[in-house]
Amino acid sequence: MAKKKVIDVQTVDTEDVKQQGRMRNAERDRKIKDAEALYIRGFSLQSISEFETIQVGVKTLTSWKKTHNWDEKKQLENISPNEIKGMIRANVAAIKSGKQMIYKPDDISKLAAAWDKMDDNKKKAVYSMEAFDSFIDWFTDIVAKSTGNKRETNLQTLKLIRTLQDNYIETLI
Repeated sequence: MAKKKVIDVQTVDTEDVKQQGRMRNAERDRKIKDAEALYIRGFSLQSISEFETIQVGVKTLTSWKKTHNWDEKKQLENISPNEIKGMIRANVAAIKSGKQMIYKPDDISKLAAAWDKMDDNKKKAVYSMEAFDSFIDWFTDIVAKSTGNKRETNLQTLKLIRTLQDNYIETLI
């Protein structure tokens, strides 16, 4: 009688194997919500796909982005009062010159309503960023006009101020 040859097969515990295939609905919904929040905050789809809590492909994220209108939500999330005022002014200018309105009044009212619904910290962050940007523009002109050691000092000051402003905004968001 011939002996049977036994082959040693190495296996891995199921805990060590990543679950592949379809996600459960609750898990998928959580990942969609988390990925959307990251996208709105400015992360790229590639970097989102690499987050430990997300770990889905860029193709899936692209599909979610399209299905759930992330670009529109991102735009609404980052709208400022000055942009809304600019849209209104553009419409008024078009009316005065007898041209077609650039923006639909309904769209402007939706944006204004979205702005009103934002929580106070987000509004505070937007107002702060606008003020900081104006200040940085002003100080950048000073740096550009300065020379020698004064220019270097102003440049270092500008870098420090920008870092502090960014840190402050992060506390508001």
